[in-house]
Amino acid sequence: MSLMAMLLIAVLSFSFAACSDDDSDGGGTPEITGVKILSSDTVNYSYDKTYTKAGAGTMIAIMGKNLGTALHVYINDQEVTINPTMNTDHSIIVTIPTEAKGFKLSAFDSNIPDEIKVETTHGTATYAFKVTAPGPQLQRIEAKYPRSAGDTLKLHGLNLVDVEKIFITDVQAAALDTTTFDPDNVPGNHTDVTDFFSISQDHRYNAATQSYTTYSLEGAIMPANAPDSGALVIQCAAGTTYMPYYRVPGKPVVLSVSNDMPQIGETLVITGREFIQVSSISYGDVTLTPDEFTVSASQDSIFVPFTKQPSGNVSTLTVTTPGGQANVERFYDRSTILTTFDNDDATDEGWSPNAKYVDVGNADGKYANIFVDKEYQQWWGTMIFFKKDWNGNNFTLSDNIPANASADDIYFAFNVYDSSDYNNGTFWGFLRYTLWPNSAAGQEGSPADYQYDNFGWADYNAGVGEFPDGPMLQDFNGQYHKNQWYRAIVPIKKFPAYAKLATYGDVKNAGVSIFRIQDINQATAAGHIDARIDNVRIVYIPK
Repeated sequence: MSLMAMLLIAVLSFSFAACSDDDSDGGGTPEITGVKILSSDTVNYSYDKTYTKAGAGTMIAIMGKNLGTALHVYINDQEVTINPTMNTDHSIIVTIPTEAKGFKLSAFDSNIPDEIKVETTHGTATYAFKVTAPGPQLQRIEAKYPRSAGDTLKLHGLNLVDVEKIFITDVQAAALDTTTFDPDNVPGNHTDVTDFFSISQDHRYNAATQSYTTYSLEGAIMPANAPDSGALVIQCAAGTTYMPYYRVPGKPVVLSVSNDMPQIGETLVITGREFIQVSSISYGDVTLTPDEFTVSASQDSIFVPFTKQPSGNVSTLTVTTPGGQANVERFYDRSTILTTFDNDDATDEGWSPNAKYVDVGNADGKYANIFVDKEYQQWWGTMIFFKKDWNGNNFTLSDNIPANASADDIYFAFNVYDSSDYNNGTFWGFLRYTLWPNSAAGQEGSPADYQYDNFGWADYNAGVGEFPDGPMLQDFNGQYHKNQWYRAIVPIKKFPAYAKLATYGDVKNAGVSIFRIQDINQATAAGHIDARIDNVRIVYIPK
C-alpha cells in the first residue's frame, strides 16, 4: 500500500472517530481547526502537525467541524474542486491547483487573500492559509567591495518572493547545509537586514518544466556590524536559501590561461574563480586597466585582447582584485622558443616545397605560412623545416621549467591562425610533426623514430582518412579554431624518440636538434590550406 493511500485512510479514520465522539449531525455552523498536508514527502511534512502554508499542487486535508454539507471550497478566493465521497463532517480533502492550471498566487497579486474558505448549507468558515511560490534559490550577490553599511546589495535568484527575513550570519554556507532553520532560533552570530525590497520579478511559464518560474532581483541595504564572512540567508514563505557572503571578496584563483605566449590580435582567455572587481592585469612591464579587458558576468573568465608584448625574457601574469592577487608564472617566457622566424634564432633548412615567411610589420615580426590553393593527393608537401644553425648546435631548451616536471605535461607548441579546409569532414589532409633529438643531429631525412602523424594510417581506406587523435591543430582542450590566433599543441610524448621519457629533465637531456611541420594529403579529396604559424616552442602546461 502506498504512503499516500495510508495517509488518506488515516485522515478518514480520524474523521470517523471524531464524529463518533460528537453529537453533531453536520448541520451546525462550520469551523476550520487546521490543515494537514497529505504528501509522500515525509522529510518536509508530518501528518501529526497542522500547517498554515503549502505549495501549489499539494494535496491537503481541511480539518474542522460541521464540514459535511460543504457546497464550495475557495483557496486564495478561487474555487477548487471537491469530491463529496472523500469528505466527512470533520475533513475535506482537496488538491491546491497549480499555476499551470490557472491558479493565482498572492505573491503576484496583493488583492488575493491568503485564506481557505468553506461554504456549507449552514454557514461559512475561513482559515488563514498561504499558498507559496516554488522554493527560492539565491544565485548571486552583486555589490561593490568592500561592502559597507548603507550599500545596496543586489540579490539575483529564482523565486525570491514572499520574502520574510534576510540576515547575514557568521556561520559558513557549507555548515548551513546540515542546519534546520527555525525563524525563532537563527544560527550563529547574525545581523538582520531590515531594509529589503523587490527590484524586479520576471514571472513566466517555463515550457521545459511545465511550471512557472520567477527570475528575481531583490535589493537589500547592508546593515551595520554585519560579519566579515559567513552566509547571506533569505527566508521566504516557501523556504530558505543562502550562499557564501564576504565583506571583501575571496582571493582570486587562476586555473588556466589559453596561451602562454599570445599573438598580437589574439584574445587571451584567463579562467578561474573570484574575478570580482578586477582592478588590473599585469605581465612584465605591461599593466592593463579594466577598460582594456572584459570579465564575464559569472566572474570566472577574463577576456584580454592582446595588444602589448612584455619586454624581457620571462614575465609573471598577475590578476589583482580587492581580495588579493593571483599569479601565473612563466608567462611569455621567451626562453621556451625554438624560433619566431625573426632575426637569427634558427636556420631554415630550405627544403622544397618551402613555407612562405611573411612580415606582419608589428612586434610579432614574421610568421611561417603553409599555403596551398588546392592540395591534391600527395605524400610530400609544403614544410617548415628548421635547425638551430649550420654549425651543428642544438636548440637551447628553457631553464625555467622544473626539471622534475612530468614529461606528460611537456608540449611542442606554436601559435596558429588557420583558414584551411582541415576538419571539414571532407578534406583529410594533415600535418606531420617531426622532432629530432640531439642524438639524431645531422639526420635530415624523416625516420619514423622521430615523426608523429595526426592521422590514423590503420583507418586509411578508399581515400578517406580518420583522425583518432582528434581534429587537426588542437588546442589544450582538444578544440580547433578558425580565423583567429590561438595556441596549438602536440604532447611531446607523441614523438617516438621522447615517448618513454619521464621528466622535463629527461627531455632536456635528449634535446631538440631539428623540427619540421609538413603538410601531407594521402586522401583523394583536395583541400585549401592556409595555416599561419609563429612562436614555435617547447612548453610546460601543468594539469
